[in-house]
Amino acid sequence: MRDNWLRLLSGLVLVGVFAAGALFGAGLMRWHAPDRPPLRGGGPIEAMVHELALDDAQIDALHAIERAHRGELERIAQDTQPRVRAVLFAIEDELRPRLRPAQIEALEQWRQHRPPALLPGPPGAPPPPR
Repeated sequence: MRDNWLRLLSGLVLVGVFAAGALFGAGLMRWHAPDRPPLRGGGPIEAMVHELALDDAQIDALHAIERAHRGELERIAQDTQPRVRAVLFAIEDELRPRLRPAQIEALEQWRQHRPPALLPGPPGAPPPPR
């Protein structure tokens, strides 16, 4: 019974961490997206537009301010992303002894095909090191 509970809890933690990482990455990508119209209801910039009921001139100013800070956000994401990946890989590695052989194989296949890093490098660049 205890082993089943531990497996369930480990699985839930793993899913939770991956979900949090995905949400974090999606938020960063929306926050500093290239010059394109903001998506309704998405990201902190769009939230400011709606919460403050900004007019067109204010929206243009907000987007200019956001573009001026985009480099800072990208640096934060680039600095943080390897640490997030390292923790996610550590979780997977700690879970591995509790997996059945077919699950280990599925984990390896999934690692090869998982979505790219939060801020991918230039086209054709290798994935970040583990």
